[in-house]
Amino acid sequence: MNRDETSLQGCADRPLFVADQGVDVSRQPRGFSLGWSLSLAAHLMVLAGLLWLHAAHQLPRDESPVLVDLVDLSTSSPPGPSEMQTAAGATEAITQPVTIQPVTIAPLTIQPIPQHPVEIAAVAVDTPAVDTPVPNTSDLLSDAQLSGAATADDEGMGGGGGGGTGAGSCNMALVLQRALRRDPLVHTAVAEAGRLGKAVMLWNGDWIRSGTQDGKGLSGVRQAILWELAFAPEACRKKQVHGLVLLSFVDGTRFAIGSDGDWRWSDLLGLRQSAMDH
Repeated sequence: MNRDETSLQGCADRPLFVADQGVDVSRQPRGFSLGWSLSLAAHLMVLAGLLWLHAAHQLPRDESPVLVDLVDLSTSSPPGPSEMQTAAGATEAITQPVTIQPVTIAPLTIQPIPQHPVEIAAVAVDTPAVDTPVPNTSDLLSDAQLSGAATADDEGMGGGGGGGTGAGSCNMALVLQRALRRDPLVHTAVAEAGRLGKAVMLWNGDWIRSGTQDGKGLSGVRQAILWELAFAPEACRKKQVHGLVLLSFVDGTRFAIGSDGDWRWSDLLGLRQSAMDH
């Protein structure tokens, strides 16, 4: 027996000690070994569970095959003579001039459109009738109608013609004639009525409408006469007159006042006298 075998035999005869823990294994009971086995099995199961969970959370790998095309570049060769000739022919064909043949276009003949006369039918349009006012000349007097009429000068003289005159020095005809001649409103009213140079019947028991005037009597002339009569002496207003009396203008315009019978100047104011006053 050599030295090594003698050493091993001597170690077998000695009790086994755990260096780290200082425990004599040979002296431990059998339950101690079983506990260590269960603990080791539990640790292994826990480690296996952790590894399984880690593998389950990893993404699946794309294991599809990758296609790779291999190109052999060693077999490529420069273009041959046939290809070069084809390219040269195409270039020459492009550079050659192109001849365009002229095209003759026949002239276009346009046929005239026959003209047919268009007949337009006359359409009758009903035009409403417009009433044209007829000038009213009923207030105008002729020279024959004025024959025998007294003038403003004749009335104050107490006679002359067929016109009756009164006595005294109150000549209302002359007063009215002078008032009308100097009133510009009277001349305007005569011109607007178209009575310049004409003999106009102004009052014959009632005021006469002249031409197209709205009211009776020329408004400007009537107002001037009424104004003078209103401020005249009562004896002059009540003076009795017979027949027509003419009040004349320089331009030939004449106004006739009166009637066939007897009348008074106050009658122009609408103040009729009773039969006892005559």
